[in-house]
Amino acid sequence: MRKQIVQWILYSVLISVGLLFIFPFVWMVLSSLKLNKDVLAIPVKFLPPTWNFESYYNVFHYADYDFPRYFLNSIFVTVFAVLLTVVLSTTAGYGFAKYKFKGNNLLFTVVLSTIMIPFEAIIVPLFVLIKAMGMQNSYLGLIIPEGLTAFGVFLMRQFFYSVPDELIESARIDGANEYMNFLTISLPMAKTAVFALIIFHAQWVWNLLLWPLIVISTPEMRTLPQAIALFSGVYFTPYPEQLAISVLACLPIVLLYLFLSKYFVQGVALTGLKG
Repeated sequence: MRKQIVQWILYSVLISVGLLFIFPFVWMVLSSLKLNKDVLAIPVKFLPPTWNFESYYNVFHYADYDFPRYFLNSIFVTVFAVLLTVVLSTTAGYGFAKYKFKGNNLLFTVVLSTIMIPFEAIIVPLFVLIKAMGMQNSYLGLIIPEGLTAFGVFLMRQFFYSVPDELIESARIDGANEYMNFLTISLPMAKTAVFALIIFHAQWVWNLLLWPLIVISTPEMRTLPQAIALFSGVYFTPYPEQLAISVLACLPIVLLYLFLSKYFVQGVALTGLKG
C-alpha cells in the first residue's frame, strides 16, 4: 500500500509538471485560432469565441513576408549546420577519447571551457571575422559559425570512452586503418549519441535569432525566427498570424524529437557512463 501511494504521488507530480510545460504551447495554438481582438481581450478567454482558421492561410500571403522562403532558409541552414557539427564533433570526440597525446587533457579542458563563454560575448569579433571573410549576408555566414560546438565534442568524447579499446586494437591487428576503425566500428556504435547531438544542435540552430539579425540584412535571406521577430506593425500587429507561424515553426523540431526520442534518451544516458 505504501509503495502504491508513493507511485501515485510520483505520477501526480509528473503529470502536473508535464501539463505545466505543455500549457504555453496549447495556449499558443488556441490563440492562433482566435480573432485579433480576442487574443488580448480582458477577461481572458481560454477557448476562441470565434474559431479563426484563416490565420494559417493569411500568414503565407503577406506581400512583405515570404514565409515559405524563410522556412526553406531555416531548413537549409539547420541541415548543413547539423551535418557539419556531426562530422567535426564525432572526429574531435574520437580523437580526444582514443588518442593519447601530450596535452590531450589540457586541450580538451580549453575546448570545454568555451561552454562558459556566452555567445553574446564573442558576437562582435565573430561578425568582424565573418565580414572580413566575405560571408556576411550569406548561407555560409549562418552555417560556419554554428558548425561546431564544445558541447558536441564533449558529448561524443564521453560516448567514445565507452567503446572498448580492445575492439579497436583487434581491428588494427586484422589490418584495419584508423579511418576504418572510426567509420566501421566506433561511429556505428555511437549512433545513439549522434542522434542526441542532432536533436540538441538542430533545436539550437533552428531557434537562433540574435546571429541572423546581425549577419543577415536582405529580406530573402532571413531565417524563420528572424522573420517572426520582425513580423509586426507600427500601429497594428496581427497576433493570430504571428502565433500561427510560431506554431508551424515549432512543428519540425517536435517531429524530429518524436522520431529520434528513444535514441535521444539512450544517448544522454550512455554518455555519462565513463569519463
